[in-house]
Amino acid sequence: MRVLVITHPTPKDIRKLMDLKESDYIIAVDQAVTSLYKQRIKIDLAVGDFDSLNNHSMLINLNVVRLNPIKDVTDTHQALVEATKVNPDELYLIGGIGGERIEHFMIHTMFFNEFPKMIIKDENSTLFLLEKGVRELNGDEYYTFIGYPKAVISLDGFKYNLNEYRLLPYDPLCISNEIIEAKGYVHVHEGKVLVVVSKK
Repeated sequence: MRVLVITHPTPKDIRKLMDLKESDYIIAVDQAVTSLYKQRIKIDLAVGDFDSLNNHSMLINLNVVRLNPIKDVTDTHQALVEATKVNPDELYLIGGIGGERIEHFMIHTMFFNEFPKMIIKDENSTLFLLEKGVRELNGDEYYTFIGYPKAVISLDGFKYNLNEYRLLPYDPLCISNEIIEAKGYVHVHEGKVLVVVSKK
């Protein structure tokens, strides 16, 4: 089963972003409920304290996990916890990139520690974690590689290739690289790497 956790800021047209399936299990986080109603996308579960939801009548007839506004987790984190309860084969966090409160997006990137198979996606960017091994990539986009928190990586087929480079925390060397061959290859020799793919 594929689980989509939809959070704020929510993409304006999720169907353009992903080919939705009838079998998808969709979790709306707080004010994302409004956006999903507008886009006529079914909601299997709504999670949040709903302090940002203007019309609470939208929650009628929905399965809801209502959180106390005074809590130790964010609404999005709890939604991801709820997502794991249905044993997803694929887990997507849709939205949650940028927005008025950038600190939430920064925390979202930290969730890969707990949910390493998660993919974060919006209209412009896709984020995912690579562990040890080789990954083939292709596409006319910018590729950024960030140690999570550190790694040893090789890049082949890119504008800027690397050979067993030790990528330490806060190292900006691997920002906005490009694939110049038919395919690009990322070899993670040690550690983990956060990959950010951004449209040009």
